[in-house]
Amino acid sequence: MKAPKFMFINKTAGSDSLSHSHKSERIKIHSHVQKGRRYKKFEDAIMYSGQPPYTRPEHQGKGLENCQDESNYGDDYLGESSTQHTSDRIHRPSESLIHFDGDQYLQPLSPNIDPLLWEDSQPHPTLSGSPGSIPVFPASAEENFDPFKVTCVRVDEGIYSLLHYFLRVWHPNVWHLERSGRFDHEYTFRHDAMSLVQGCLHDKYNMYALLAYMASYMNDIEGISPPGDGTFYMHQALRASQNYVKSRQPITGRLIFNIFALGCAEWYRYNREAGYVHLKAAKSIIDLIGGLKSQEGPLVDLLLTGDAYVAGELQQKPLWSDSDFDNGDDHPMTAYGLQELQKLLSGTVVMGCGLLSSAQQGIIPASLRWIVLDLAVVVSVFESSQSAAPGDEHQSFDGREVFHWVSMRSFAIRHRLLHLELDDGRSEAVRTALVLWMFLCFTVTGRVRTAKVMAPFLQDRLCSIPEAEWNGHQEVLAWALSIGAMSSQVGSETHTWFVAQGGSLPVCLRGDDDADGIFAALVALSKRFFYLESAQQSYLRALADDIHDMRTATAGDESNIE
Repeated sequence: MKAPKFMFINKTAGSDSLSHSHKSERIKIHSHVQKGRRYKKFEDAIMYSGQPPYTRPEHQGKGLENCQDESNYGDDYLGESSTQHTSDRIHRPSESLIHFDGDQYLQPLSPNIDPLLWEDSQPHPTLSGSPGSIPVFPASAEENFDPFKVTCVRVDEGIYSLLHYFLRVWHPNVWHLERSGRFDHEYTFRHDAMSLVQGCLHDKYNMYALLAYMASYMNDIEGISPPGDGTFYMHQALRASQNYVKSRQPITGRLIFNIFALGCAEWYRYNREAGYVHLKAAKSIIDLIGGLKSQEGPLVDLLLTGDAYVAGELQQKPLWSDSDFDNGDDHPMTAYGLQELQKLLSGTVVMGCGLLSSAQQGIIPASLRWIVLDLAVVVSVFESSQSAAPGDEHQSFDGREVFHWVSMRSFAIRHRLLHLELDDGRSEAVRTALVLWMFLCFTVTGRVRTAKVMAPFLQDRLCSIPEAEWNGHQEVLAWALSIGAMSSQVGSETHTWFVAQGGSLPVCLRGDDDADGIFAALVALSKRFFYLESAQQSYLRALADDIHDMRTATAGDESNIE
């Protein structure tokens, strides 16, 4: 006979909702249930989803609670019920914290939505980290999404589609590099996407900012007609933003995310001035609360990624420098990176040798040379970890830690390149080509949008350099031209120019007229600089076909003249 099941309810006449309990109500229920009960603890005791600074990601999944309702975007990230007063959210430390192990505190789960609607895809706790996939999103808007009508906005089919797009497409794309390296294609901050969606359901500012963000991204980046009215969402978000400021509510991570989201929505629509104003506002707020190093979690990654896109397209320095967020050698992976550095210096690995050889010292100054070496180490670590099988006993570090470190190091290197000022036009062309290569291989939005905007900048730089100045450095020129061709919009004048210039350089192509021979030559050239097969192979194949077609057409024209 099955044991009886009980439902514990803690409601009074002052309760705001029948379906959602506040933290204090949940705590009282948990306390009542646990009275007089002896229970087995896991090795790290009870693990609550909210992670204070002194808890670490490696301990996730070792506790009794497996869902992750709160994220690293800020203390007020999820938001309470729309009927709850602001003061209730701010001044309740005794009700929202639980004493644990002396002076430490753990934050209990925040009941924003019915857990039956947001069940985790892996309900049992695991010892290997967080669950293998993000919580399950309702199958459609027709499901009983909000049976008690407590969400701030009715979730219709359009809103549902945008939230689902954010959860399944946009958020994973931000950490494309980390996902592309791992066998399971997961990433460190995957569970925070659901927390962002949960935070939208009870706050109009959160909801409309995210909807405007996704509608703009779908329309202007992906070229997909969004299911909702992006302009309407933008107006509603701006109005909610004004109300938030007037209410003098505290600064939270979610506020910063909303400002960033609205800035990106404007930026994607090529409202560059408005987008840049929002990004600068986000930086000003971050500076007020201690800078980027005071923040943890995905918010920092999002801000740095957007900052790099804006700097690249505006041809100006990023708002943040690498010193604002880079911890330098203070990371366990640094020792592993030094091992790869020794391989590079010994010549065992040819990554980056096309720029690091003594023959190129005239156009690669020391400041750029160190960045190239740093990038070569990161790419080498990425490739060696990517080729290792899961659970390989020869791996010194957990693959998840390796790929997250690679992602963070790529942010720092990209910002260093964007901040670098060089006098020699050839050095500047190499710097631009490196930034373009990182956008192409490490990002999704950068490959789809920013690289295409920046490609004409590289063309202008190369056109300003006399051909004679490339004597002795033609291999570097050929590589820069190949990067420009892969970055530019296919069919544009810029793309045609890069193909024509690259196809006329026999130093890298050795006169091969056949498309396969040209492709092999391009791959060999790229490997002497920087090459990621998964990201570049299709681009180089298309470039080889373009060069072959151009040569065939040119040969046909010459024969007709004769």
